[in-house]
Amino acid sequence: MKTCLVGSYPKIPAGSGPSVRTAIQRFEAGDISPRALHETYRDVTRRVLALAEAHAVDLTTDGQIRWNDLMDPLTRDVDNFRAAGLLRLFDNNFYYRHPVITGRLQFQGGTLAYWAREAVSLTSVPVMVALPGPYTVLALAEDQSYHHRDRLLADIVEVLRLEAESLVNTGVREVQWDEPGLATHSATPSLEEVASVYGDLTQNPPVPMSVALYWGSSSPWLRAFEGLTLNRLSVDVVHEPPLLRYFAEHGAPYPVGFGVLNAREVRLESVDELTRQLEPVIRRLGEDAVLVHPNSGLELLPPDRAEAKVALLGQLKVTLSGSPHSERGGN
Repeated sequence: MKTCLVGSYPKIPAGSGPSVRTAIQRFEAGDISPRALHETYRDVTRRVLALAEAHAVDLTTDGQIRWNDLMDPLTRDVDNFRAAGLLRLFDNNFYYRHPVITGRLQFQGGTLAYWAREAVSLTSVPVMVALPGPYTVLALAEDQSYHHRDRLLADIVEVLRLEAESLVNTGVREVQWDEPGLATHSATPSLEEVASVYGDLTQNPPVPMSVALYWGSSSPWLRAFEGLTLNRLSVDVVHEPPLLRYFAEHGAPYPVGFGVLNAREVRLESVDELTRQLEPVIRRLGEDAVLVHPNSGLELLPPDRAEAKVALLGQLKVTLSGSPHSERGGN
């Protein structure tokens, strides 16, 4: 069994240490220099990656410490995709700068690739990048230009593919497409359309690709991904516990990530209970085809609770695998 961290991490420390929020406030007040702010971002990113390494996590993001929100890299790397006012992110007490589409999308690139290279240089843990998938972009963006869903969706897929291609030679091991837009049913395409759209996005991938469904029901979409080239499909077991039994009984044509830790709940899960739930799945799929992780990024939690959830992953790995270390590199 492998473990991974699938998204964002708190930008303030659990104890002493640098805080990105404080650094931004001081920078905007003119109290620190651009270099000092840059070094704060780098130091906090390094600490998040060190936490993943300390608990033998097999695959991790950089905690998205430089990111304003999930959409941020796209608003920087894609022309006519502009960050606007704050809106609530689905049903969370958390806000994002909702993007406004003001013209035809044009990929320029550069920012995300720089951030990715920096993260890879700071750790020995394999690094992945989690980006919004096409349906989540479609659900969260305000279209002021296309006024034609299918043309917009086609261009979203192309710029996302170009963003993934920009990560070649950065050292990134995987691109994860986050699709809370599907799981929450904020987007309601047909299964056939999802299979076609993701077939275009993942065909001959420039880097390995995975999909993460969270904050809602994953099961309605499982069939759409069956015939695709996926490094992993992550499902939200917190919202849909029967998925563990489903995969234990039916197996899967791809490695499966199980979001068993609640990234929006401070309570720590029981290692014994999770072990009992996961053992049948591991027997069916095999240890190399099972990844365990929080059901989404941990930034929604207080920093001490986020750190405790990462430590819990390490404890669970020791219990299920007998060792904190496995052959790193993802699937």
